[in-house]
Amino acid sequence: MTKINRDDYAYAAGLIRAKEIRLLDSDRLNRMIEAPDAAEAFKVLTEAEYGYGNTENFYSFEQVLAEEMKKTYDLLAEIAPVPEVVDAFKRKYDYFNIKVLLKAEFSGQEPPQILMDTGVFGAEQIKRIIRERDYNDLSPVMIQAITDTYDAFSRMRDPQAVDLIIDKASYDQFVNDLNEFDSPFLNELARIIIDITNIKMYIRARGLNKSWDFIRKLLLKGGEISEEFYFTEFDKPIEAFVDDLRQTKYGDMVKRGWEMYIAKKNISGLEKLLDDFLMRYIRRAKLITMGVEPFIAYLFAKETEIRNVRIIMTGKINGLNDDLIRERLRLGYV
Repeated sequence: MTKINRDDYAYAAGLIRAKEIRLLDSDRLNRMIEAPDAAEAFKVLTEAEYGYGNTENFYSFEQVLAEEMKKTYDLLAEIAPVPEVVDAFKRKYDYFNIKVLLKAEFSGQEPPQILMDTGVFGAEQIKRIIRERDYNDLSPVMIQAITDTYDAFSRMRDPQAVDLIIDKASYDQFVNDLNEFDSPFLNELARIIIDITNIKMYIRARGLNKSWDFIRKLLLKGGEISEEFYFTEFDKPIEAFVDDLRQTKYGDMVKRGWEMYIAKKNISGLEKLLDDFLMRYIRRAKLITMGVEPFIAYLFAKETEIRNVRIIMTGKINGLNDDLIRERLRLGYV
């Protein structure tokens, strides 16, 4: 287990506090929402130093967001006393790229241009790894996931198998990585992410009448809510599952989210409330002056900021009304 020394983060925490001031606050996001069109919303974004002031084409906003995320990770990797902490968060982009590349291979298509350059491996490097089957630099979890995906697709010819296997492996890797650090903050973060991910998956799967065997294979281990709890609830109505969750810290959020689901027949409200629960945990880092907490909180802050910008820009391009866009925004760090 890797020891996290608070004093080692003195410089990084100071720099991060200065960066936090430049995070997009609710006023800036509201200006984007209230802009008359997508072009004007994009202009508000570039005024905040996204895309270096380039407002030529608001349809390029995804590239701008990808560049901003990469810039954030590059900064954190540069100042991190323990680089492995940053790598733990970067690996999800490697898994995304692996998933995209395997799907392209299985469908007989060329690798698409949507690969992320933010992972531990660059986009070109991961393309070579998959193309040449050279897995020497990959983690054991990654190698096993790729092997399982080839095996599953050869038997079932189902592209969904790629999503299920790679996404599960991505979460397993992330949780394993966080638990390698002697940090109560990171260890609790791992447990919360496990629980939130499992709750979302379980409710979606029950809504699709999936079998217990299907659900069991996707459940992540190591959360506060045990596999036994889900198994016991499986033969009950989903409403009973929601009620029985009241004994956990997620109970109120899930209850509210389920009521929203009943009213709108859409799980997005529940997912937003659970994402906001996670951000409230992350916000505790505001009270900590030194240590890994402000460092990781800034990363989550940027990822949530970028997610909210994506929601706004997509909404403006598709002509959604302002209230509907606001309803979909995640709780921010500032």
